[in-house]
Amino acid sequence: MNFQRTAALEEPIIQVLEEEHLLRERVLKTSILQIDDLTGGFRSSQVTLLDSDSSYAVSLLYLLCVRAVSQFDEEVVWIDGGNDIDPYAIGSLCKRLRLDKREILSRVSVSRAFTAYQLVTLIDEKLEEQVERSTPSMIIVSSITDMFMDKDMKWMESHQLLRRCLEDISRTTKDHETISVVTGHAAHGTGAGPMLSTLLYEHADLAVQMRTRKNGLLFRIPRADQEITFLPVPWNQLTLDEFRGEEHGADGAHIPLGA
Repeated sequence: MNFQRTAALEEPIIQVLEEEHLLRERVLKTSILQIDDLTGGFRSSQVTLLDSDSSYAVSLLYLLCVRAVSQFDEEVVWIDGGNDIDPYAIGSLCKRLRLDKREILSRVSVSRAFTAYQLVTLIDEKLEEQVERSTPSMIIVSSITDMFMDKDMKWMESHQLLRRCLEDISRTTKDHETISVVTGHAAHGTGAGPMLSTLLYEHADLAVQMRTRKNGLLFRIPRADQEITFLPVPWNQLTLDEFRGEEHGADGAHIPLGA
């Protein structure tokens, strides 16, 4: 995975080969039984919102990203609005899952934005172009509301620009049948504000709330009124639920808070 601290107008970092897009439903699971039982997996043509007050949302993005490349043998397009991506954490996760980290990271196309206007350009003008070129199985847009919470931006402008971005993500997801995951202000553990949060929920096909509790993390799907409490364990440990019979329990993928 390469990183460029340059303007968002530049081309995405990883150059990939154009492939024929397969019209088929794909379901991506985390391999964490409690979460997979609750969500049923992350599906193609669907935008999932991870609404979190915990940095564990970023750890889940790492896990979903790695598993998407491994499971579908296709690219992942990641638009980073909050400086969320840590290649060393992803590399450690690849080692945990016994995957070639260089192979995985080389198939993740990362674009970073440093202003709200750069983020809008990446999503509104560049996202579909990149998706058409690389035919990814998954789109990740992390910390999408960060830039729109700038005190120098007027509220109405932030609202309109965020709506425009979310509409573009939704359209691209449906047109290209990608598995798409969006986070709000997750990396910093603070909310996006009621108006921006409402927009996030309006444009999500599935919303998953993650809230920190004394006994772990509460995962909740508000539209279905379903929830579970999940306690992450260190990356090098397995629970009995995770151990699925393989010699080394290779399917397990619990990762710790702040991984």
